[in-house]
Formats: sequence, structure tokens, C-alpha cells
Amino acid sequence: MTFSFKTRMTATFAAAILLILVSCTKSDDKNGNTAEKPAEQALKAKVQYGKIKEVQLTATIDNDLAHKGGKVFDVTCTGCHKYDERYVGPALREVTKRRQPEFIMNMILDTETMIEKDDTVKCLLQTYLQKMPNMQVDEKDARAVLEHLRDIADKK
Repeated sequence: MTFSFKTRMTATFAAAILLILVSCTKSDDKNGNTAEKPAEQALKAKVQYGKIKEVQLTATIDNDLAHKGGKVFDVTCTGCHKYDERYVGPALREVTKRRQPEFIMNMILDTETMIEKDDTVKCLLQTYLQKMPNMQVDEKDARAVLEHLRDIADKK
């Protein structure tokens, strides 16, 4: 039995995509949230890449900072992210439960480095097929967005 060139190329492409997807042990929940590692492991793992090495969080939410972060989020993030559903990128309501603060800050501030070097980000790229652009926000605004994401984590 002989297969056409088009059939062979389609099969090869499908096999390559399958191999890529299997290489990232991920699971999607009904909202499109992707977790490549169990949340507990992801939160304990040390952030290896990016400019931000440590973020000091307070036990309570800074409401003023979270409000400012909500405004920044509305302007810079909503084109690709929604809180409760997969869009161009992953749903972000519970991202602070899945990722370390340093990871979130580095994704906002040092996107290119994270895409190039971080295995979790590489797996996310395979899932969403879109690179997150560098949003050109400063560290204060990125920290405000992080506080906003902390604030909305349990609100619906």
C-alpha cells in the first residue's frame, strides 16, 4: 500500500504535534487552566529565570495596590486573558494558586527570557500557540497586577 506525499506529511505533522504535547505532562481543567506540574510542586519550585528573584508579599491584600493593578490589567492584559476561561492565553483568576509570585512578575516583566528558558512557559506556549508579548510595564505596575490577581483569586 502506497501513501501519497500529502498523506505522509499530514501523518508526520500529526505525530510531531502529538510528541510535543505528550512531552509536557499537563492537564487542562474545564476553564482552560493548564498545570504542567501539581500546584504544590509549582509553588515550591525555585524560580530560575527572569529579573525578579524574590517578591515579598503581605499576609493581607493591599487594596489600593490591587485597585491600581486592576486598572493596569484592564488596559494591558484583557486582550489575551480572561479571569475564568481560556482565551488567547490561560485563565488567570487562580494563577496565584498555581504559580509563584516571582514567576508571575517575570512573565510580565521579562517575557522573552521566560519564553526562551523556562520549561513551564515552553509547555504553555505549546498549549496556547501564542507568545506573550512584552507589555512594557514597569516593576511597580507589574507588582500592582500581581496584587490584583491575589485579590481576585477567590472572588467570583
